[in-house]
Amino acid sequence: MSVTSLAWGRVLAACALLSTVGLAGAGPAAATVPGKGTAGYCPDATGVTVIVDYQDLGGDTLIRCAPGPQENGVTAMQNAGLDLAGAGKYGLALVCKIEGKPADQSCTGMPPESASWSFWTATNGGKWESSQVGAQGWKPPAGSFEGWSFAHNKAFADYPPPRTAPVRQANAPAPAPADPSASDSGFPWGLVIGIVVIVAIAAAGVVTGLRRRRGADRS
Repeated sequence: MSVTSLAWGRVLAACALLSTVGLAGAGPAAATVPGKGTAGYCPDATGVTVIVDYQDLGGDTLIRCAPGPQENGVTAMQNAGLDLAGAGKYGLALVCKIEGKPADQSCTGMPPESASWSFWTATNGGKWESSQVGAQGWKPPAGSFEGWSFAHNKAFADYPPPRTAPVRQANAPAPAPADPSASDSGFPWGLVIGIVVIVAIAAAGVVTGLRRRRGADRS
């Protein structure tokens, strides 16, 4: 292999690596429904805060706000931006999956008692109570909390409530606005500059190699 082809092979490999690194951070956000609800607790007593505890399924507890009055517990979840799947002919009267979990359930029929979502309600500052009605039959009071907790290998009487207390808290402040002097085109200048630098270094290596080879040929 010639010095030139070897050097340019390294250039192309470096460019490919930089492209991969530059684009790796552009993955999808959390799998909530776009344009629905807001992240975190409802800021006041006009909405319904929805808390989803995956328990043994793993993953961070979800806390979302369904702003304004809600018709029932299911619409509160939907308006909070959660993706739901109902259980077969029961539809959303019996929630089978929340945000795609549990992934191994087909949802063609009623979920097993030993692997099901349980539905809880609470007032702000109160305690979780297992709901005596289904989510579609519950009318959430303004400012209330709605909880969903996954029960694995437990009898109905032992279903655990969400581990997050139903207490309204201040959400983290919104991120600072971008520097207005920076370009808002979204063009990856950092990536381009990095590629240019590596290409320049590799090109310098090509020139040096060619000069050494010519000097050796002359001698």
